[in-house]
Formats: sequence, C-alpha cells, structure tokens
Amino acid sequence: MVNIKTTSSVQLLAARSICATVVLYCLAGALLLFMTLGMSKVAIAQNESPTTTVKTAVDNILALLRKPDFDLALDRPALSAEITQAFDSLAMAQSVLSTNWKQVTPPQQAEFQQLLIETIESTYIARIKEYTDQIVTFRGEEIMENRAVVFTVIVTETTERPSTYKLRKRSDGWFVFDVEVENVSMINSYRDTYRSIVSKSGIEGLLEQMRTKLSELAL
Repeated sequence: MVNIKTTSSVQLLAARSICATVVLYCLAGALLLFMTLGMSKVAIAQNESPTTTVKTAVDNILALLRKPDFDLALDRPALSAEITQAFDSLAMAQSVLSTNWKQVTPPQQAEFQQLLIETIESTYIARIKEYTDQIVTFRGEEIMENRAVVFTVIVTETTERPSTYKLRKRSDGWFVFDVEVENVSMINSYRDTYRSIVSKSGIEGLLEQMRTKLSELAL
C-alpha cells in the first residue's frame, strides 16, 4: 500500500520544484516587476497601464537587489512586504483551489490564502541568493476590460526566457494573479498538485502539509 502522506509530500515537493524554477526566473528578474518599493497601492492605481506599473516596479526592485549593501537578512522584511503587496492573493487562492474553494469553510479559505502567499514568498526568498543581474525587455500588453497581460523577455548571459504576466484591475490598481515563464504557469502547477492532495487527504491535510513546509523553510 502506498503511504498517502508520503506520496502527497513527494507531490508537494515536486510542485515546489517546478514553481521554484518559475519563481527563480520570474520573481528574481520579473515577478518582482509588480512590487513597488516605496510606493503605495494608491500610487500604483494612478499608473496609466499595466506595463507602466510593471516597469516602474522593476526599476525600484532591481535597484534594491543590486545595491552594494544589500543584505538578505536585513532586507527580508521589505521584500516580504513588497511580495505580499504585489499579488492579488484572494484571486490566486480561488484559482488554485478551483472548485474546492466553495467546498471549504471561510476560516479554511482564509488560512489557505495566507499560506499560499507565504509559500510563494518563501520560495523566492529561499532562492534569492542565486539572483544574478538580468535584463527585462517589454514586448507589449493586452488589456481586456479589468484583465491584462504583459509580455516580457528575461535576458540572461546565456539565454532569453519569455515571460507572461497576468493582472487584474481592482479599485486600488493592477495586481498579478498568475505568471508564466516559458509557458509554465505558477498557478496551474500549484493547482494540479494541491487538487491531488485534497482528493486524498482533504483540505486539512493540504493545510497541514503547507504549514510543515513553511516551517521547514523558516529553519
């Protein structure tokens, strides 16, 4: 008999590995595009387009990461705050849980929403030491009412990686709800793995595994 808890843990680790790759290239060079160091959400809302929001943010974040005295331990709170502020965590949580969202209780929804954004944050912070200078070029945008897609290419020393950023507009500005690097969606990767865990262990089993993984990353 296959140990369900062990199998689920392996699946969770696999998903984290896939998403870590996405986050490494997306967050390290471009997912952070959506974070505005020193800017409020009100200021973001005043930008004329999703691309403007993205470009303004990437300039500020890359400046932070490249400063001579950058220290991960000291600058982590600022990074955490900006990562949390950049995402539409509710939209992401609903998308990841999909049909399971309406089947769980409000307290479970709230905890999952928080654990998901913390997972994304921790994945980035755990890999930030691998950060190298990258150039982000903008290749246009598409706006469909309150949805937008920004197309960019992350240029490294050896390759170019196309990245697509999906945003939605709220009353307080544009916020990211999914990112894709080379057609790999962060949200889809989490959704596929979490759906399998929920089907075997229930929502409480998923929440417990997420809590455990976050605790391990904090060590």
